[in-house]
Order: sequence, then structure tokens, then C-alpha cells
Amino acid sequence: MHTPRHYQAGAPSRISRLIRENPFGLIVSANGDGVPLATHVPMLRSPTPAGPPSDDVPLEGSRIIGHMARVNPQWKSFTDGGQVLAVFSGPDGYVSPTVYQVTPAAPTWNYAAVHITGPVRLIEDADDALRTIMATIDVTEAHTPTAWDPSGSMDYIERILPGIAAFEITAERVDSQFKLSQEKPAEIQHRVHDSFAASPHGRDRELAALMSDVLGLGSVAEN
Repeated sequence: MHTPRHYQAGAPSRISRLIRENPFGLIVSANGDGVPLATHVPMLRSPTPAGPPSDDVPLEGSRIIGHMARVNPQWKSFTDGGQVLAVFSGPDGYVSPTVYQVTPAAPTWNYAAVHITGPVRLIEDADDALRTIMATIDVTEAHTPTAWDPSGSMDYIERILPGIAAFEITAERVDSQFKLSQEKPAEIQHRVHDSFAASPHGRDRELAALMSDVLGLGSVAEN
């Protein structure tokens, strides 16, 4: 990922938090003929015996785990331990030139994303694969209003486990881009922030909150 210096995350914890809060990512690999393969799957940092890693722990060298159905042939490209790319997307939103209130101007898109590159391996051990599934359930259920207790469905989960390919990526390289109007004057940054904060569309309000965090912005009225 090409990341201009002014679009860097600033704090490593922001990168880890983006992955934790947006676990549904994209894993990209290539088959033996070099044809790119991609699947949207939940992925997360491998938990430690003490629980999920702290966001303050750098991602480099950590393990990213995930799984997909074996009916999807992409998992077969993981058997060589080759390089893969895992993509995680945070909030994003369109910035209309009308928000800037200046001329000339051009439209753009604000967003945050993380790319992780490294070798992948299949998790062949059934117990380890099951732990991957359960860790994924724990992380994703944390985003729901009422967390589901999987204990009553363990027989079913273990029965379908042979049809699931679990995998682990070693994060050798971590790239991120937090493109949040950093190149604009402070007055325009505030206008973009307040436009997103007042918008009911998509994840615009999340994007405003991220701008507040990264750029230290409140509303224009507060400044």
C-alpha cells in the first residue's frame, strides 16, 4: 500500500483497533498459475492465553487467524505457505467539494484501511481449528447487543468443522492509510468533520469520530 507520510496512522494502537473493530476482511492469494484469488472472511489477531492482545502491542510479527468453507478452492493455495495479503477496511465516506466552500476544489474519499502481508499456513489440527472458530465467535459476538452462548451448539460446530479450512497468517509487513483530510487547512478539516458528524449516511459518523481522534478535531462551534 502506498501511504503518503501525512496519511499515516500516527499511533500503532489505531491500526490494531481498526482490525479489532472491523474483523470482516479480504484475504488475497494466488493459485499455482498466478491467478489472484480473494475471499471476504472474518479475521482477527490470534488470542493469547490471557485473552485478546492489547491494541498497544504492535501487529508486526503477530498472528492473524481466520477460516473459510472448504468448498471454496482458495484454501488450497494456502498449502504452500506462500505470501498472502489481508485487507481490513474501516469507515469511509465521500467528500463533496461543496463541503470545502472554496473554489477550485475536487471531490475525494476519506477512509481508513490496513493491509497485512505475510506467509500463510493451514491449521490442520482439529483442536486448533476449533479454537480458531471459537475465537472468531467471541470477537464477532462482542459486536452484538446480546452475546450468543455457543455451548448449546458445540456438537453442531464440531460436526461441520471438517468442512472448514482454518488458516494463520504471520504479519511480516503492516501497511495502513488513514486518509482524513490531513493535507487540508484546519478550517476545511473542521467542515469535513462536521459534515460527516451530521450525516445519517453509511459510516459517516464513525468517520467523523476517527477524524476527531487522529486530527484532534471537535465541531467548529467548540473551537
